[in-house]
Amino acid sequence: MVAKVWLVDDDLSVRESLGFLLKTLDYDVVDFADLATFEAATQAQQPLRGCLLLDVRMPGISGLSWLAEQGDRHPLLPVIIMTGHGTIDACRRAFRQGAFEFYTKPLEIEPLLETIHLAFSESEQRADRWQSQQGLQARFALLSARESEVMQLMIAGQTSKEIARDLSLSPRTVEAHRAAVFAKLELNNLAQLIHAWQQLNQV
Repeated sequence: MVAKVWLVDDDLSVRESLGFLLKTLDYDVVDFADLATFEAATQAQQPLRGCLLLDVRMPGISGLSWLAEQGDRHPLLPVIIMTGHGTIDACRRAFRQGAFEFYTKPLEIEPLLETIHLAFSESEQRADRWQSQQGLQARFALLSARESEVMQLMIAGQTSKEIARDLSLSPRTVEAHRAAVFAKLELNNLAQLIHAWQQLNQV
């Protein structure tokens, strides 16, 4: 998915002026009047990349409510909150819910442009981590149930003899499973396996 600036604001003048400015700076901008339209238009385009400029007060679900309830559907998309009714409480709430930045209207263009640039970089970093995670999940999914059992005991620090005893297998069979684990995961040693497992289970 190509990185874009996704602009959601019910104020047409904001969408037109901000959209025009960003397009003159060669950003690919797509704007929406509300979040329902945004979700409907992007449902088949996951995962979205770039950044989301999101107004707070709009018809239907508000920007902050959406961020709390549905923002995690877009893990690669930093969200920049914009509001004409900024309060300290709203700002705190936005950051608790994962906002990348918070601005009050009227917008100061230079800081906003700098934040958009940083948000694009953040989106790329998230995309790299996400793609790495997807690759790990695909490789771990190749393991059989028995290989997964052996792997868990390997990670727990058990030797092949101990694993053989616990699973009622011969040491030779355990060694074959160990070799299959390393081959399917494209790893060379236990340290790499432990690191890959930790990466896979990062929250």
